[in-house]
Amino acid sequence: MPLKGFKSVTVPEEAYVLAKRLVEVGLEENIGEAFSNALKEYVKRREQAIKELEAVKTKWKSTLENP
Repeated sequence: MPLKGFKSVTVPEEAYVLAKRLVEVGLEENIGEAFSNALKEYVKRREQAIKELEAVKTKWKSTLENP
């Protein structure tokens, strides 16, 4: 059962092993933090693509609603 405010997720074993190694060498304090930081980095790198996709989605939605 996850702690209050946390969700449980299933990750590939390889990802878990890499996160565990980050903790073991001292680059992260715990595995949860390692995954959190990895996700933040992923979103930061993909932010421009996310914005572009949202703009396209909004444009198509308005086009379909107002033909």
